[in-house]
Amino acid sequence: MMLFISGCADRDDSSITLNDSTIVYPANSKTGLLLKITLSNKISKKTGKPIKPGTMFKLQDQAKLYASIDLENQAKVNKRELMFHIDWIDSAGNSFYKKRIDFSPDDSSSSITSSISISPQKRKTGNYKVRVYLFRELIAEKKFQLAESMNDTATVEKKSKSDKKIETEKKVKVEKTKKPKVKSENIKSSLVLCRKVSKKTGKPIGSDTTFIIKEKAKVKAVVSIEHQEIKTNEQMKFYFDWRGPDGKSFYKKRVVYTTSNPFFTISNSISITPEKRQPGTYTLRVSFRKKIIAEQKFELINETQ
Repeated sequence: MMLFISGCADRDDSSITLNDSTIVYPANSKTGLLLKITLSNKISKKTGKPIKPGTMFKLQDQAKLYASIDLENQAKVNKRELMFHIDWIDSAGNSFYKKRIDFSPDDSSSSITSSISISPQKRKTGNYKVRVYLFRELIAEKKFQLAESMNDTATVEKKSKSDKKIETEKKVKVEKTKKPKVKSENIKSSLVLCRKVSKKTGKPIGSDTTFIIKEKAKVKAVVSIEHQEIKTNEQMKFYFDWRGPDGKSFYKKRVVYTTSNPFFTISNSISITPEKRQPGTYTLRVSFRKKIIAEQKFELINETQ
């Protein structure tokens, strides 16, 4: 089974687990990518397909683990260059290997692949994840186990629960010894509204606060963020809330961004066609951890005849 994954910001916040245990964040549009993650120790040289796929693998010398991501319906969304990231997460929740793959509009490939070593010298037993991002937005992930033998599933699960219990006990102990204090997020942001974004530089084109309602027109929001206290490969969730002249929200979008860079940019957009929007004063709010970090009002006006 495969599920639709959109090539742009049009995705449900809720996840769905497929029959093969792939966790996906489906697109609302049926013209999106169809995606499935398959894990295996080997890839067929003749067919290029995974051999003996599974979710539990044995640690052994010179062994590898492949993540094969099948893409279908690509021609319908691949009108621009697509940027994928495949991120491998260890049992402690830390990213230990990330691979970027770019697709050009002329690329005829129907799958992307990433691999890691699972030798005992490099990996430990435990529960792992592999995540797939499209334009730095999480679209799918799959959990798997690494064990010393194929009969170690119960041991791995027991060890994982034990580690979590110890970690929780440590956290509670530390919290008890600290004085209560109000934590403030050291985040600075700058919000710019524009007609489009440059494919080469990623910078806004046609920045303004007044936009004309017309066919195929859009308002794009580009948020430049500075987060000096960022952790290594920290996953952050931002929320875009677009509100109409009546003050009510008509479109909300969650953007999941993973980075180690304290300076980065996120974006979102809405359509402003005559069928969807009316003239008036609109508002965009961007929030992080339930706090508004950026807000901008803008006007939509009718196109003059």
